[in-house]
Amino acid sequence: MQVRSLSPTEAKVVLSMEAEGLDEIALPELRRRARVSPGFAAKIASDLVRKGWLQRTGRGRYLLNPSRRGPEAIPDSDPLRLASRVVHPYYLGYSTAAELHGLLPQAGRVYYIVTPERRTPPTIASAELRMVRVLPTRFFGFRPLERRGERLSVSDVERTLLDCLARPELSGGIGGAVKVVHSAAPRLVWRRLGSHLDRLRIRSLELRLGFLLESFPDRIHPPADWLERYRARAADPFVPLGPPGEFGRRGPHDARWHLIRNVPEAQLRAEVDIR
Repeated sequence: MQVRSLSPTEAKVVLSMEAEGLDEIALPELRRRARVSPGFAAKIASDLVRKGWLQRTGRGRYLLNPSRRGPEAIPDSDPLRLASRVVHPYYLGYSTAAELHGLLPQAGRVYYIVTPERRTPPTIASAELRMVRVLPTRFFGFRPLERRGERLSVSDVERTLLDCLARPELSGGIGGAVKVVHSAAPRLVWRRLGSHLDRLRIRSLELRLGFLLESFPDRIHPPADWLERYRARAADPFVPLGPPGEFGRRGPHDARWHLIRNVPEAQLRAEVDIR
């Protein structure tokens, strides 16, 4: 295993960062600390990556692997720490947020980073970082969350529920999305959930959510005025409960929510008890 070493110029960069408690650096700042030309700053960054002192998180942006991690060139293996540095602004969403909120059991190696920016995530061995780009008008509904000393930006419970139901393929499938709704139900702040729905303005999402919320026996009783606000109107088309590409568009029709129950009952009931 390679043992990490530092040249005098590299030490000036790394030790000054550690002394100030910094764990991220961009090329212009590296150049300032090393007092070198732009070209030589890029070479220093490349050498520090090769030696295991830095990890590239984006174009010209790096994360420090501090000396307290030991003398060997072992890259940071915490996907959440890396995910939180890939792009700004961002929030961790979909199944990643559901796991962090305890709405889903800890699952696979894919971590979802939601952002209005265009960015390609770095490749790491321990997990897959996947970017989900959203319109700036739909980038809301997140809060800070502390995990193992790291401050993360994570979608709140209400936005996590809506994201998972809107894109079940990023949430363990329709069964995973229904599990999130079931687990989140007792923790929902109805005013916040309604505000998120009003800002997203996805009518099919409102209808599917209303149907599911009424389908949990003895689990939750949404306020009557909340249900009345979102229930189907005569002009609303019937929408499929599950993704049509996977389940088609056929099934029993629910007149109250204008919903096509295209998901087999056994699959819908796989994670929770739906009547």
